[in-house]
Amino acid sequence: MKLKLDLKDRKILYQLDVNARQSASEISKKVGLSKQVAAYRISKLLERGLIQQFYSVFDTAKLGFTTTKIFLRLQNTDPSTQEELVEYLKNHQQVQFLISTDGMFDIVFNILAKNVMELYSFVRQLENKYGNYIAEKEKIIMVFSSFFFRDYLINNKATPIRKPMFFGSENNPLAVDKNDEKILSLLGIDARVPIVEIAKKTGLSADSVGGRIKKLEKLQIIQNYIMLPDFSLLDQTSYKVMFSLRNLTEEKERMFLEYARMQPNIWFHSKSLGKWDLELNMDVDNADQFRKIMMEIKSKFSEIIKEYNTLQVSKVHKFNFYPLKVL
Repeated sequence: MKLKLDLKDRKILYQLDVNARQSASEISKKVGLSKQVAAYRISKLLERGLIQQFYSVFDTAKLGFTTTKIFLRLQNTDPSTQEELVEYLKNHQQVQFLISTDGMFDIVFNILAKNVMELYSFVRQLENKYGNYIAEKEKIIMVFSSFFFRDYLINNKATPIRKPMFFGSENNPLAVDKNDEKILSLLGIDARVPIVEIAKKTGLSADSVGGRIKKLEKLQIIQNYIMLPDFSLLDQTSYKVMFSLRNLTEEKERMFLEYARMQPNIWFHSKSLGKWDLELNMDVDNADQFRKIMMEIKSKFSEIIKEYNTLQVSKVHKFNFYPLKVL
């Protein structure tokens, strides 16, 4: 059921998508409200369920991880079995992202692994436990992925300064210690968690926590802090589109990324190795808007699109860039 939002609410959502760690005072100045009213509206957006979560984007390649996306088409399942599988994946400390979808596949999730054996071990355990329910499984390695602000929230066309946030840069691990890992773990669960709370849970001083966060941001391990909206309550439909490409040059690849960056409904772009070479995520008002965007993409990039597959996102179960248990 769609909830009515005025422009001020949409501007607040947008600011939380730009940087979820902004204070109510900072947001109030940008949306033209008092600090108290801005804080009240943020609280109501959370209470109404329009914001599912605040999460942090980390470049996990800088922590030594490779991300693999796995697509599952299920068989011989009932709602209870499917719920059990979802809970298993949701609680697994290597699973970073988990959604249910309608289309060719039923479940899509990301796995963090430091090497091939870690990935192999995860897949074997999954198949040993739920193999009878898996009709088809596809894996792709996520090479370089970019997030963009959800400009559609304020009916704004994307601008040239639309900042990309990414993960999957060159796998060249930077030095982080156990305390850094604890901070990343807490920010992964809640991007707006106060520094004093992080300090309490890690045993560090607030000043130390603040300094470490700034260091992790400077190293670009922490890319940004974002909110996850409930697209259904915004009367939006969320789609994931995977493309198989051909005759791909660096210039054409750059043009596709630039198109995604400038399309206000597209908020995620990912280069991959595997069955699909490129993935886009977008939120749209309706099927007609989705069709229009796809027609435009097919027209602009007909030379390189070999085929594509579309999934409609039905539910987001988990979004945590650093799900490892370190506390």
